[in-house]
Amino acid sequence: MNKRYSIIACLALAAFTGQARALPPLDEFIQDGRLRDGLAAYAAPANDAERFSLAVLQALDGLQQFSTGFNKLGLNPLLARSGLPFLRAIVPEPSATAAEAATPETTAALFRNFQTSLQGANATLAGMGDEEFGVTVNVSQARMDLDGDGAVATNEMLLASLGRPLGLPAHNADGSDVVIRFDRADAAWLRGYTHFLSGILEILTAYDWMPAWNQCAHVVFSNPQPVPPIALHSAAGERGEIRQAVDFIAAIHEMRLELVRQDGLRRARDDFRAMVACSRTCWERVLAETDDDHEWLPAPAQAGPGGAKVSTEQIEGWQQVLNELEAILNGDKLLPHWRVKPGEGINLDKLVEAPPRLDPVLLIQGSALIPYLQEGPISDRSTWRQLLAPFGPGFARFAIWSN
Repeated sequence: MNKRYSIIACLALAAFTGQARALPPLDEFIQDGRLRDGLAAYAAPANDAERFSLAVLQALDGLQQFSTGFNKLGLNPLLARSGLPFLRAIVPEPSATAAEAATPETTAALFRNFQTSLQGANATLAGMGDEEFGVTVNVSQARMDLDGDGAVATNEMLLASLGRPLGLPAHNADGSDVVIRFDRADAAWLRGYTHFLSGILEILTAYDWMPAWNQCAHVVFSNPQPVPPIALHSAAGERGEIRQAVDFIAAIHEMRLELVRQDGLRRARDDFRAMVACSRTCWERVLAETDDDHEWLPAPAQAGPGGAKVSTEQIEGWQQVLNELEAILNGDKLLPHWRVKPGEGINLDKLVEAPPRLDPVLLIQGSALIPYLQEGPISDRSTWRQLLAPFGPGFARFAIWSN
């Protein structure tokens, strides 16, 4: 009798413990814009669904901090809507009035902190196993505090900032919300994206941007410190559009940027290699699926966001694109240059091991690339014309969406 009661007590305790461990769904935190609360709730994930949820929150929190930071520094609203990488995606309506002075150090810190968040998400995803899981999110209702005012407004929807770059509809064709059930294939997709974005940030932070700052920081920020010398002597009635254009041209003219982190480009290359590996894993998992349950990346027999379809030819074509990218990153295929003689190209692997100064004029002219030229197979225009054929005019959207 005592033994039976002991078993019952153990089962009751296990049930109680399981109930106590139950966490609010990821969707609840994202719809309310409570990313920090979600990070605290999922700080010690017990399974892969919770690990994926934590990684999503880590990445989104990094985006939110990056957006909020640039708003506090008074980013030029025209730049935020210009389509520049990162800025277009994550800064919806920057304030024209700076609450804080923008300095090279504070600006660089925003990029470094964003990368730290991405690396944290990547590390969380690296701890996942191969078991299937499901995390459902209503992406049409997801929102963040992107302007940094402490409130999550209805106009700060996630799709308003990220939907366009990813080619996502705000709603389905019938007007219903876009709901995604993320699974283990999407975990590989997200990890690949953290590698991709981290690689870009490695390149940006590898160089000293002060020469450009000294010519156009006043065009980028409303209150830069130090103020570019030309801004101190500009006439008050000077036409803004002409001034901004000329100052950007001056910044390009002065853009002979020295490396401040010698391993930055090497680390970026390694991130891009890892991105390729993650994309392969993602599509292997997608093709192994037998369901059709609110997919993010669909197999040919499935439907994606808004009913999006992907063909077998596109998936096979994407694998060829990944092969070509990997060959370029490894130095097995060379990059072409407009003035280099046939049969010669740029060995990217050799370049990242001993990077040149970032001088756009000499890179376009070719002098800066002479140490990296060699003979070998070229990843030329005809190669890419064949690779892109299965996608038609939609390759850019497919690449951004699928990673």
